[in-house]
Amino acid sequence: MKSEVHTALPQREGGDAPGSGPEARRRQILDAAEECFRDKGFHGASIADISAVAGVSAGHIYYYFKNKEEIITAIAEAELDALLGIHDAVRVEHNVVDAIVARSGDIALQYADPENSRLRLEILAESARNPCISARVHALDRRARESAYQSLRLVNTGLAGAALEARMAAQYELISAILFGITARAVRGIEVDHALLKRGVMDAVRHVLEHN
Repeated sequence: MKSEVHTALPQREGGDAPGSGPEARRRQILDAAEECFRDKGFHGASIADISAVAGVSAGHIYYYFKNKEEIITAIAEAELDALLGIHDAVRVEHNVVDAIVARSGDIALQYADPENSRLRLEILAESARNPCISARVHALDRRARESAYQSLRLVNTGLAGAALEARMAAQYELISAILFGITARAVRGIEVDHALLKRGVMDAVRHVLEHN
Protein backbone atom coordinates (compact mmCIF):
# COMPACT_ATOMS: atom_id res chain seq x y z
CA MET A 1 0.00 0.00 0.00
CA LYS A 2 1.29 3.21 -0.87
CA SER A 3 1.73 5.72 1.90
CA GLU A 4 1.94 8.72 -0.40
CA VAL A 5 2.12 9.74 -4.04
CA HIS A 6 5.70 10.66 -4.87
CA THR A 7 6.38 13.45 -7.34
CA ALA A 8 9.63 13.35 -9.26
CA LEU A 9 11.58 16.60 -9.45
CA PRO A 10 14.32 16.66 -12.10
CA GLN A 11 17.74 17.36 -10.59
CA ARG A 12 21.22 17.73 -11.95
CA GLU A 13 23.51 14.74 -12.09
CA GLY A 14 26.39 16.65 -10.58
CA GLY A 15 25.60 15.44 -7.08
CA ASP A 16 25.91 18.85 -5.41
CA ALA A 17 22.16 19.38 -4.92
CA PRO A 18 20.70 18.89 -1.43
CA GLY A 19 19.77 15.29 -0.77
CA SER A 20 21.70 14.01 -3.76
CA GLY A 21 23.30 11.00 -2.07
CA PRO A 22 22.82 7.43 -3.39
CA GLU A 23 19.57 6.78 -1.51
CA ALA A 24 18.08 10.13 -2.56
CA ARG A 25 19.10 9.48 -6.17
CA ARG A 26 17.56 6.01 -6.05
CA ARG A 27 14.33 7.50 -4.67
CA GLN A 28 14.42 10.11 -7.43
CA ILE A 29 14.50 7.36 -10.04
CA LEU A 30 11.68 5.47 -8.35
CA ASP A 31 9.56 8.62 -8.18
CA ALA A 32 10.04 9.11 -11.91
CA ALA A 33 9.25 5.46 -12.61
CA GLU A 34 6.04 5.68 -10.59
CA GLU A 35 4.95 8.67 -12.65
CA CYS A 36 5.77 6.94 -15.93
CA PHE A 37 4.11 3.64 -14.97
CA ARG A 38 0.96 5.49 -13.89
CA ASP A 39 0.81 7.48 -17.11
CA LYS A 40 1.97 4.91 -19.69
CA GLY A 41 1.80 1.53 -18.01
CA PHE A 42 4.68 -0.82 -17.31
CA HIS A 43 5.19 -1.84 -20.92
CA GLY A 44 4.46 1.59 -22.37
CA ALA A 45 7.02 3.34 -20.19
CA SER A 46 10.63 3.00 -21.30
CA ILE A 47 13.89 3.52 -19.45
CA ALA A 48 14.31 6.60 -21.68
CA ASP A 49 10.99 7.94 -20.36
CA ILE A 50 12.05 7.38 -16.78
CA SER A 51 15.41 8.97 -17.52
CA ALA A 52 13.75 12.09 -18.93
CA VAL A 53 11.41 12.52 -15.96
CA ALA A 54 14.13 11.83 -13.38
CA GLY A 55 16.64 14.15 -15.07
CA VAL A 56 19.38 11.51 -15.07
CA SER A 57 20.97 9.45 -17.82
CA ALA A 58 19.77 5.97 -18.70
CA GLY A 59 23.18 4.66 -17.66
CA HIS A 60 22.64 6.17 -14.23
CA ILE A 61 19.37 4.28 -13.90
CA TYR A 62 21.09 1.02 -14.84
CA TYR A 63 23.66 1.66 -12.12
CA TYR A 64 20.86 1.23 -9.56
CA PHE A 65 18.51 -1.18 -11.36
CA LYS A 66 19.20 -3.91 -13.91
CA ASN A 67 15.83 -3.52 -15.64
CA LYS A 68 12.24 -2.34 -15.24
CA GLU A 69 11.35 -5.51 -13.32
CA GLU A 70 13.78 -4.49 -10.57
CA ILE A 71 12.29 -1.00 -10.53
CA ILE A 72 8.74 -2.21 -10.13
CA THR A 73 9.85 -4.63 -7.41
CA ALA A 74 11.54 -1.77 -5.55
CA ILE A 75 8.33 0.27 -5.73
CA ALA A 76 6.38 -2.65 -4.27
CA GLU A 77 9.01 -3.11 -1.54
CA ALA A 78 8.74 0.56 -0.57
CA GLU A 79 4.98 0.18 -0.24
CA LEU A 80 5.46 -2.90 1.93
CA ASP A 81 7.93 -1.04 4.16
CA ALA A 82 5.32 1.67 4.72
CA LEU A 83 2.69 -0.96 5.54
CA LEU A 84 5.00 -2.76 7.98
CA GLY A 85 5.58 0.57 9.71
CA ILE A 86 1.82 0.92 10.16
CA HIS A 87 1.63 -2.60 11.60
CA ASP A 88 4.43 -1.82 14.05
CA ALA A 89 2.62 1.33 15.20
CA VAL A 90 -0.66 -0.56 15.65
CA ARG A 91 0.89 -3.18 17.91
CA VAL A 92 2.10 -0.67 20.50
CA GLU A 93 -1.31 0.99 20.85
CA HIS A 94 -3.33 0.35 24.02
CA ASN A 95 -6.41 -0.71 22.01
CA VAL A 96 -5.27 -2.65 18.94
CA VAL A 97 -8.76 -2.89 17.46
CA ASP A 98 -9.22 0.89 17.58
CA ALA A 99 -5.76 1.34 16.07
CA ILE A 100 -6.43 -1.03 13.16
CA VAL A 101 -9.80 0.61 12.53
CA ALA A 102 -8.29 4.11 12.47
CA ARG A 103 -5.41 3.13 10.17
CA SER A 104 -7.81 1.35 7.83
CA GLY A 105 -9.77 4.57 7.39
CA ASP A 106 -6.60 6.47 6.52
CA ILE A 107 -5.46 3.78 4.09
CA ALA A 108 -8.87 3.80 2.41
CA LEU A 109 -8.46 7.47 1.53
CA GLN A 110 -5.00 6.81 0.12
CA TYR A 111 -6.36 3.93 -1.98
CA ALA A 112 -9.22 6.14 -3.19
CA ASP A 113 -6.65 8.38 -4.90
CA PRO A 114 -6.81 7.44 -8.62
CA GLU A 115 -3.06 8.01 -9.12
CA ASN A 116 -2.19 5.67 -6.27
CA SER A 117 -4.65 3.12 -7.59
CA ARG A 118 -3.40 3.18 -11.18
CA LEU A 119 0.13 2.40 -10.05
CA ARG A 120 -0.98 -0.34 -7.65
CA LEU A 121 -3.12 -2.05 -10.27
CA GLU A 122 -0.34 -1.77 -12.85
CA ILE A 123 1.96 -3.67 -10.48
CA LEU A 124 -0.70 -6.32 -9.85
CA ALA A 125 -1.42 -6.69 -13.56
CA GLU A 126 2.26 -7.13 -14.38
CA SER A 127 2.62 -9.70 -11.60
CA ALA A 128 -0.12 -11.72 -13.32
CA ARG A 129 1.82 -11.68 -16.61
CA ASN A 130 5.43 -11.83 -15.48
CA PRO A 131 6.53 -14.92 -13.48
CA CYS A 132 9.58 -13.11 -12.09
CA ILE A 133 7.56 -10.19 -10.75
CA SER A 134 4.82 -12.57 -9.61
CA ALA A 135 7.27 -14.47 -7.42
CA ARG A 136 8.58 -11.27 -5.88
CA VAL A 137 5.12 -9.79 -5.28
CA HIS A 138 3.94 -13.03 -3.68
CA ALA A 139 6.97 -12.99 -1.38
CA LEU A 140 6.13 -9.42 -0.34
CA ASP A 141 2.51 -10.41 0.24
CA ARG A 142 3.62 -13.24 2.53
CA ARG A 143 5.63 -10.75 4.58
CA ALA A 144 2.62 -8.43 4.78
CA ARG A 145 0.38 -11.29 5.91
CA GLU A 146 2.85 -12.47 8.56
CA SER A 147 3.12 -8.95 9.94
CA ALA A 148 -0.66 -8.47 9.93
CA TYR A 149 -1.13 -11.75 11.78
CA GLN A 150 1.07 -10.45 14.59
CA SER A 151 -1.47 -7.66 15.07
CA LEU A 152 -4.49 -9.94 14.67
CA ARG A 153 -3.20 -12.26 17.37
CA LEU A 154 -3.50 -9.33 19.77
CA VAL A 155 -7.11 -8.88 18.64
CA ASN A 156 -8.03 -12.56 19.08
CA THR A 157 -6.47 -13.32 22.45
CA GLY A 158 -9.25 -15.74 23.39
CA LEU A 159 -8.44 -18.14 20.57
CA ALA A 160 -5.59 -20.56 19.89
CA GLY A 161 -4.52 -23.23 17.43
CA ALA A 162 -6.57 -23.92 14.32
CA ALA A 163 -9.45 -21.72 15.48
CA LEU A 164 -7.11 -18.73 15.78
CA GLU A 165 -5.53 -19.37 12.39
CA ALA A 166 -8.92 -19.66 10.71
CA ARG A 167 -10.20 -16.44 12.33
CA MET A 168 -7.10 -14.46 11.38
CA ALA A 169 -7.19 -15.73 7.80
CA ALA A 170 -10.81 -14.66 7.40
CA GLN A 171 -10.20 -11.26 9.00
CA TYR A 172 -7.13 -10.60 6.88
CA GLU A 173 -8.84 -11.49 3.61
CA LEU A 174 -11.99 -9.53 4.39
CA ILE A 175 -10.11 -6.37 5.38
CA SER A 176 -7.86 -6.72 2.34
CA ALA A 177 -10.91 -7.12 0.10
CA ILE A 178 -12.47 -3.94 1.53
CA LEU A 179 -9.33 -1.87 0.97
CA PHE A 180 -8.26 -3.29 -2.38
CA GLY A 181 -11.83 -3.06 -3.62
CA ILE A 182 -11.51 0.69 -3.17
CA THR A 183 -8.38 0.57 -5.32
CA ALA A 184 -10.28 -1.14 -8.13
CA ARG A 185 -13.10 1.37 -7.91
CA ALA A 186 -10.80 4.38 -7.74
CA VAL A 187 -9.41 3.90 -11.23
CA ARG A 188 -12.96 4.30 -12.55
CA GLY A 189 -13.55 7.38 -10.43
CA ILE A 190 -15.11 7.33 -6.97
CA GLU A 191 -17.84 9.91 -6.63
CA VAL A 192 -18.42 9.73 -2.90
CA ASP A 193 -17.88 11.95 0.09
CA HIS A 194 -14.49 10.92 1.43
CA ALA A 195 -15.48 11.50 5.05
CA LEU A 196 -18.40 9.10 4.61
CA LEU A 197 -16.17 6.61 2.78
CA LYS A 198 -13.63 6.67 5.59
CA ARG A 199 -16.29 6.22 8.25
CA GLY A 200 -17.92 3.37 6.31
CA VAL A 201 -14.61 1.55 5.93
CA MET A 202 -13.83 2.00 9.61
CA ASP A 203 -17.24 0.63 10.61
CA ALA A 204 -16.82 -2.35 8.27
CA VAL A 205 -13.33 -3.16 9.56
CA ARG A 206 -14.50 -2.92 13.16
CA HIS A 207 -17.33 -5.34 12.37
CA VAL A 208 -14.85 -7.79 10.83
CA LEU A 209 -12.59 -7.63 13.87
CA GLU A 210 -15.28 -7.82 16.52
CA HIS A 211 -17.91 -10.10 14.97
CA ASN A 212 -16.25 -12.31 12.36
